[in-house]
Amino acid sequence: MAEDKVVQAQEVYEPKIINDFQLAGLTAETSLPGKEVKIIQKMFTSSLDEHFSLHATQLLSPILGTDPGSFLNSLLVLIEPNNKAYVYEKFPFGVTAIPKTPVEPYRAVFKNNLADITAVFFQDIVIDLNPKDGDRIVWLFRENWHFGLFFDLSGNLNSRSTLNEMGACYRRLAYLSEYLFLENSSNFKQMVEDGWFPFVAIISDGMEKVQLYYQEGGKYPSILQELIDSFNEQRILALISNWWQNSLFARNRKIIQAGINSYLTNTEDGYISAVKIFSTELEGIIRIAYHQDFNKKPKFRELKEYISNKGKSKFSSLGSLCFPDKFLDYLNDYIFRDFDVQVGYAPESRHSVAHGVAQDNIYTQEFALKLLLTLDNIYFFLGNR
Repeated sequence: MAEDKVVQAQEVYEPKIINDFQLAGLTAETSLPGKEVKIIQKMFTSSLDEHFSLHATQLLSPILGTDPGSFLNSLLVLIEPNNKAYVYEKFPFGVTAIPKTPVEPYRAVFKNNLADITAVFFQDIVIDLNPKDGDRIVWLFRENWHFGLFFDLSGNLNSRSTLNEMGACYRRLAYLSEYLFLENSSNFKQMVEDGWFPFVAIISDGMEKVQLYYQEGGKYPSILQELIDSFNEQRILALISNWWQNSLFARNRKIIQAGINSYLTNTEDGYISAVKIFSTELEGIIRIAYHQDFNKKPKFRELKEYISNKGKSKFSSLGSLCFPDKFLDYLNDYIFRDFDVQVGYAPESRHSVAHGVAQDNIYTQEFALKLLLTLDNIYFFLGNR
């Protein structure tokens, strides 16, 4: 069976075969004969890195027998434990992703419907070129005008975890501008304080507006207003249609739907009602979910940690686009930030609204939408239950 598969691959993708290929890694330092030297056996690098050209040339030239820098865009090298290498310049490729809405087999899917990319695979309906446990692998790819290079030459490769790691590498370049923006601590801090977050609903479908707004120093509120206005009735109804599959959302559907209906009136009165409903319902959903899982009364800190950890479990891959590790900061610094009546501090938050100390000027369309998008994140973090 394995031999038939190799023959099939040879016929379709025509690999170059190298017998007894003992590539072990890249040296990490200069060393004299007989002296110890560090060998890099597993690494991801990209054309953003200063030494990428050197690393790629030194690693790929022995494989191809020439300097590949002027012509190569992709390469997959699979080296079996017996040191037999298969070198593919053409190979099947796909990603494992988390969609925002239900999908059916063999239907077109668009980038703006992907909440996260969790892994890659090298397989189609005919051929499976995914690495096997114990193989060695070299993968060169091009995405978003940049190159990525991943290799694991240790001989200890685990197929499933390696495809997950490679997925994180691919996602890094596929969403490079978003990562570079969000990894800037000052950008992220200001964004969270203002109540914005890389919500599931705006990944690949609005996050660029948030990014542009902060890159422009917040000088052009119209940029954010374009994003807010994009959540029209059709988009919001499509968004919330998934919620009712979760029993915690379904049990209070009438209340949540009342908030949605209020928001969709596009009136000041409607936004006030929406804020009141969304701000209390989101906490209630978290509380009931916590009780179902632990059957005890939580401290408020535990509630926030609980839903953040749910997100980490759902979007568990390294560097997830949904940044679940930062969601706790968002809850602390915006959704559940406290107020102080004595000093006249009552910011937009669940606490100021629920305790009735917030002034009426915070009951805006923008605040209501942020709460709605937070509810959507909670839905994704909890999943259907």
